[in-house]
Amino acid sequence: MIDSLVRGLAEMLFDAFLTKTGRGLWGLVGLRPHDLVAMFCGMIFWTFVGLFTCAMLGE
Repeated sequence: MIDSLVRGLAEMLFDAFLTKTGRGLWGLVGLRPHDLVAMFCGMIFWTFVGLFTCAMLGE
């Protein structure tokens, strides 16, 4: 029961933040990639956003 709840929550978060961000980035150039590619691009995007934020707050 708890395992399926945690799995469902993680899947929703991955879909909401990573996959949709990746799809949006690829959508800017008019492409619709596979979900795995979109998730990977979303992870890269949010990593750069986090690094940029840390660099700006570190000054």
